[in-house]
Amino acid sequence: MSGINQITIVGNVGSSPELKYTKDNVPFCRFSVAVNEQWTKDGEKREATTWFPVVAFNGLSESCAAWLEKGRLVAVLGRVRTREYDGNDGTHHKDMQIVAENVTFLGAKPKDSDAAPGRPKPAPANDEDGGEVPF
Repeated sequence: MSGINQITIVGNVGSSPELKYTKDNVPFCRFSVAVNEQWTKDGEKREATTWFPVVAFNGLSESCAAWLEKGRLVAVLGRVRTREYDGNDGTHHKDMQIVAENVTFLGAKPKDSDAAPGRPKPAPANDEDGGEVPF
């Protein structure tokens, strides 16, 4: 039986998106999303922020790079993937990230979005993982 691996987050973009290409020329874009939680315990308001690393591939990555900016509210639907890699110092690393399947741009558009003719329109957001991301 197959399991279900799906996550939805809504938060603010925490780092400006970086558009890069794999060795097979598949575009991918990395950014982080901060999700704030608030609750009250013993009459005291508390808050915590959870940071999620996100990666998008293909047309979705290009749309994210063009339209997302630090602070913008965004909804991300995707799956959690564990990645392993060796750092430049030879240390083995293992972490988790969200592989975006759909990104909804919420809130206001970037200030110059209508004036920038080179910006692509958001692409359909059902792009699949274009292969392994080089590290």
